Amino acid sequence: MKTFETKNVRNFALMGHSASGKTILADALLLLGGEINRIGSISEGSTTSDYSNDEIERQISIKTSLMHYEMNGIKCNILDTPGYMDFVGEVMSAAKVVENTLVAVNSTSGIEVGTEFAWNYVNNFDTTALIAMTMLDKEHTQFDKIVDTVRDRFSNRIYPVQIPVNAGPAFDSVIDLLKRKLLVFDSKGSYKEESVPAHLQDKFDTMYEELVEMVAESDDTLLERFFETGELTEDELKSGLKKAILEKNIFPLICLSSEKKVGVSRLMEIINDYYPDPSAKGSWKAVKDNKPLEIPVDETGVTALFVYKTVHEQHVGDTSYFKVVSGSLKVGDELKNPFTNGNERFGSIYLLNGKHRKEVSEIKAGDLGVAVKLKNTMTNHTLLNSKDTWTFEEIKYPEPVIRVAVEAAAKGDEEKIGTGLTQVQAEDPTFHFIVDSELKQTIVSGMGEIHLDISLKKISQRFNVEILQIQPRIPYRETIRKTATARYRHKKQSGGAGQFGEVELRIEPLPRGTGIEFVSELVGMNVDRAFVPSIEKGVRQACENGPLSGNKVIDVKAAVFDGKQHPVDSKDIAFQIAGRGAFRDAFEKADPILLEPIYEIEITIPEDYMGDVMGDISSRRGKVLGMDSDGHFQVIKAEVPLANLYKYSNTLRSICQGRGYHRRKFSHYEYVPREIQDKIVADYLKEREEGH
Repeated sequence: MKTFETKNVRNFALMGHSASGKTILADALLLLGGEINRIGSISEGSTTSDYSNDEIERQISIKTSLMHYEMNGIKCNILDTPGYMDFVGEVMSAAKVVENTLVAVNSTSGIEVGTEFAWNYVNNFDTTALIAMTMLDKEHTQFDKIVDTVRDRFSNRIYPVQIPVNAGPAFDSVIDLLKRKLLVFDSKGSYKEESVPAHLQDKFDTMYEELVEMVAESDDTLLERFFETGELTEDELKSGLKKAILEKNIFPLICLSSEKKVGVSRLMEIINDYYPDPSAKGSWKAVKDNKPLEIPVDETGVTALFVYKTVHEQHVGDTSYFKVVSGSLKVGDELKNPFTNGNERFGSIYLLNGKHRKEVSEIKAGDLGVAVKLKNTMTNHTLLNSKDTWTFEEIKYPEPVIRVAVEAAAKGDEEKIGTGLTQVQAEDPTFHFIVDSELKQTIVSGMGEIHLDISLKKISQRFNVEILQIQPRIPYRETIRKTATARYRHKKQSGGAGQFGEVELRIEPLPRGTGIEFVSELVGMNVDRAFVPSIEKGVRQACENGPLSGNKVIDVKAAVFDGKQHPVDSKDIAFQIAGRGAFRDAFEKADPILLEPIYEIEITIPEDYMGDVMGDISSRRGKVLGMDSDGHFQVIKAEVPLANLYKYSNTLRSICQGRGYHRRKFSHYEYVPREIQDKIVADYLKEREEGH
């Protein structure tokens, strides 16, 4: 395989809602680029990018696949991203390393939640955009209506540079505004140029004029020229459009049927002729000693690459997906990882088409590749051929929206599961796990139910273990609402040295968030001051497992003010036990109350489902804080107890047929209603009696 210079590379992330035609479009591009010999089928599991067992079984994309083709000396990298919200981390990783986004919009269903997200990434990651209206060979297409919606919803700078002719099952032609011709496609995807049909000439003239005006408006020199002559030459239009695309003043919209190969070869030409190579976007943001740096995309610079994705594959090991941002990477190069201070040697470098690898000897700035068996390099790491220690700005992944507890079905498998969880967390920055000492559970969290199911299934298969998912315990807190005092005597005389300690203390409530305060108000010599730290230790131990439900005690002040000691039998352990006992007795008299974690959730849904979602929130003891509209989506902000959010993403998906999503974050602790508290306390006491 030859090496491509930066100016001859194009990087595109293929984004859109699930079932908007991304995976088949990727295959059509590879077919016409000569990389494969037929378009695959999703139902048969034969597409290039959806090749894992889970993807074939579920018929959805789960991971971002890297593919490429070459046309007229230009290499185009395509990153086919998943459309499901559960795999948002995969989409963000792809968005980070491309200059261009190809947004697929289904011509029968129009804008959906995944389309919204794709457009947000265009803005957040500052890429150019090309909108592809797909599946124009299907019944009930709505080209004009969807174009209006897309322009209204996302940007009036989106403009169709093609008009579909005979959309529907007989679709084979488009009017191309840039060529000013009707393009008629054959079954192989080639096209011949014909004159614009007479009945569409007026529509063409109007749209062509609007496009020329938009291009002229984005450049002062062209605008002057346009005012003077009333038109632009073909070359002026081409260079003006190229500049307008780069500066995001225009987002062209094109027409496609990937299965029938209509419009695909023309899309490839538009990519080559109008879309920027990696250097046109300027530089990458980096950080050195907490100060920002800019690293130019330049093949003559120092070699620097960014790892945007890591996959552990059985029989292969860790595969690192990277972008060479600066310089060039050759087989045998050794680069430094500033995160680990270790070196990584590149024994081989590959290009990918789905799971098919091709070995190459060199990759230059702006291009994408993969390496296997790097020792300690993970997603978000920078590798450098430099004594400098700067790093590229990392991708900031979203907070998880779902959590479950996991345990081994068979005793003795805990260690294997622990290794598996560590591996998956290293590969996937949106998958988290903690061994929670307070809840005494292993808690995993992620972006949705499918995300967690697939991540845990990976571990089961790799280590041949069965993993059970169970509801996580809730980290309740205990506190008090009144002041109370108690005296507690600890006396042990049976055999050997005796133990004696007596403590009297007072406890009182503190404002939320203050924590535990301990003070000594001892006067006189009833208790030696040397025992005060032991009393405090006992009090703090009692706060770790509260008397009500075994949860942590918060926001209480404890003051020791009296007690008794024995000249021989008083020792540290006796005062620890007495301090603990006095605290527990006082706590029970001080109107003890449970607090529960409240989460703030933000739910984005189409308007039709508002009533059902609001009803569901109130059934979960939730409070709606407010509502906003965001285009034709509604955003509900609410506070809901964590205890009632278990697998909420599942419920939301079924209420609004997969068209809603939510984010969540911890907000505060709030009193548990008395009847719920009584049940929690009763369950805890029963568990204790049973010896759990």
